[in-house]
Amino acid sequence: MAENLLECRDLVFRYSREGQQGETVLKDLSLSVPSGQFLAVLGHNGCGKSTLAKHLNGILLPTEGTVLVEGIDTRDDERIFDIRQKVGMVFQNPDNQIVATIVEEDVAFAPENLGVPPEEIRQRVNWALEQTGMASRRESATYQLSGGQKQRVAIAGVLAMGPDCIVLDEPTAMLDPHGRRRILATLRELNRAGMTVVLITHYMDEAAQADQVVVMNDGEILMDDGPAAVFARVEELQAIGLDVPQTAELLHQLRREGIDCPEDALSVEDCVEALCGLLGEVDR
Repeated sequence: MAENLLECRDLVFRYSREGQQGETVLKDLSLSVPSGQFLAVLGHNGCGKSTLAKHLNGILLPTEGTVLVEGIDTRDDERIFDIRQKVGMVFQNPDNQIVATIVEEDVAFAPENLGVPPEEIRQRVNWALEQTGMASRRESATYQLSGGQKQRVAIAGVLAMGPDCIVLDEPTAMLDPHGRRRILATLRELNRAGMTVVLITHYMDEAAQADQVVVMNDGEILMDDGPAAVFARVEELQAIGLDVPQTAELLHQLRREGIDCPEDALSVEDCVEALCGLLGEVDR
């Protein structure tokens, strides 16, 4: 396996309309995603996040530059089947991915089409449903599920293909806070088990839980660093129309007032601990 599971080299993409080259959506973009990483990609609407996601398993092909999946060039027509098995895609609206009326039948659909033996399909379906917390709903009608449950079925369907990486394009955008938490918990468990995760999101609290955060603006990568380092650049993020986690905003305001507090306390628990430490120092 290549050191970087995903790699974009000087990626340029322009949509073509009626034979004419349109606006440049991605501009000389270079990105490396090591195997096992949890990467979050942030950016305002229209910055190119979804276009980048569709390059990572060959749905779109570069106008210029190269995209590699475990060393395979996505332009290689003879290897596109291999690429799609290595990188699974989950989209924002699960209704666009669910094809069967019963949960377990939907999850089995992709491996059946790959020609996986029946016994292995059963094992894959059982595993995927367990991983996504949907095993108890295996015989349920898909149209009766909540939005969050449908999204977990869509993820299970991708997992049943046995990919090395899962790319999710704003999978929680249509969900309530409870549904978002369940999906994110599922992704974190999968990542801890060794799966590479690329999460396209506009929720800062989701990105704060990733290993690495990429911030895109106008088709380019503006930042590529750990969550603490990215969210410490509060004013730069706000200048391009992005928010930051409330914990990062609070700590930023305290530092502006001259209070020495950490930049990396992004979770509520870590922020509370940091503030309690500061209050303890004041008491002394």
